[in-house]
Amino acid sequence: MNTPFQIYPDKKQSFQEEGLDFRAHYETVVAGALLSIKRHRLFIVSFVALVMASALMILPLLPRKYSAEVLVYPNLFSTDGNKSVALASVDAASIVSSEARLIRSDPILRAVVKRLGLDQVTAESRSPTSSAMHWLRAMLLPETLENSAFDRTVATLRSRLVVMSDTRSYLISVSYTAPSAVEAARMVNTLAQEYVRDKALQRNSSAVVAAEEELGRQLAIYGEKHPKVLRAMEGLEAARAVVNGTVNAENPGSITTGESVTLAVPNHIPTSPKGVKILGVSFVLALPTGIVLAVRYDRRASKRKLSVDQQQQVS
Repeated sequence: MNTPFQIYPDKKQSFQEEGLDFRAHYETVVAGALLSIKRHRLFIVSFVALVMASALMILPLLPRKYSAEVLVYPNLFSTDGNKSVALASVDAASIVSSEARLIRSDPILRAVVKRLGLDQVTAESRSPTSSAMHWLRAMLLPETLENSAFDRTVATLRSRLVVMSDTRSYLISVSYTAPSAVEAARMVNTLAQEYVRDKALQRNSSAVVAAEEELGRQLAIYGEKHPKVLRAMEGLEAARAVVNGTVNAENPGSITTGESVTLAVPNHIPTSPKGVKILGVSFVLALPTGIVLAVRYDRRASKRKLSVDQQQQVS
């Protein structure tokens, strides 16, 4: 038979006494910690000063990172004869988002790597340490493995690239971070120029297709010797020449398109490391660490003193 549960009123006072003892214990701990801080304040200040001095010494040795930014204004209008037709009369924001994805796409990134020859530089400068890390990554994370220097360079370019689009002003911001300000500006400018080349190639290819259709229509109506057919053939040859010039252009900046691009200039002010943040984090970590060390030292000293007193009493 189960024993009924009983409540004893006289136990309430013992609970209160235990609560008072519990509170008194923590008050004693806090008082001891404050006393340790006061007793070892010089040690705490010295420890914080040592950590801050170490941070100041390490800060100049940290690698610097520089950023460059290019602004792209996509063309939202198409010129049809003397008329300007809106390409995004319903939702221009979706067109801007699509252009931002095009800038970050693999064809554009691969064109940048090929033009600058970054894959050859990466293959020549690969160290034994990076080779070991590549092998370890292949063993542990095979899904992220890039098989060639070209693929690794494209992946590195994509990881350092930030493309943001403003759906209100229809502006695309492209920024890149590199160890050198000149390298960052060159990379992001080349990316913008390759984007302009791709857009020009798309428009010129459409012009070639339209010229071929016009030539076929004129041939079906007039025959090969008619002046309209000859003019259509000349227009087709001119359109093909424009496409070849776009593909073989050594300076994509000279290509004229509807897109407006503001190229970046080298900014020699590093974006990282942030000296104020590093010093702030060092101070925030050093101060409680010094306090903990001081409190632990006093506790150990009190334990050693208590053990010595007990041994003396026994003897």
